[in-house]
Amino acid sequence: MTELTFALLKYGFLVLLWAFVWLAVHSLHQDIAAFSPKPSRSRRKRERAARRAAEAPVPEAQASAPAPRSHVSARNAGSAADADAKGAPALLVVIDGPLAGATVPLSGEAITIGRAASNTVVLNDEFVSGHHARVYVDPTSGQWAIEDLGSMNGTVVAGQRIGAPTILPARVPVRIGATTLELR
Repeated sequence: MTELTFALLKYGFLVLLWAFVWLAVHSLHQDIAAFSPKPSRSRRKRERAARRAAEAPVPEAQASAPAPRSHVSARNAGSAADADAKGAPALLVVIDGPLAGATVPLSGEAITIGRAASNTVVLNDEFVSGHHARVYVDPTSGQWAIEDLGSMNGTVVAGQRIGAPTILPARVPVRIGATTLELR
């Protein structure tokens, strides 16, 4: 083998090695980013658009028209109508994560969230405890509250990790593992 052939093979293998290392690091970075509690760029963009839409003035014709009720089942229509009359939230909505778009009607009973099958909302996520959190009506104020049930990774409400039961207003994001929920 000539020196030129040997040099070409040596540098060719070196280039292949670096390409392999780069691909491995890139793949690991994507896997870690998928489980990161930091919101994705697209989710932040959606939240900004939702905030702008909420702050925008509503035309008078639309303000008096009733909102469509297609997402509420007939069984829960009465409780949802009562909640709308009081201005209270009627649904727990998953806005980001593997279950995005899922809803749970708020009927006045506690909603448990966790990895165990006995929970109302089951999250198949390694960063979620078996019985992670609970959303319930606070007996003293009558408002919806959230309580972390001693989870290892915590529950984040409006960007702050909570350590005690906290009143949960509508449209305030709750992050549990890779899932974000809110009351609507």
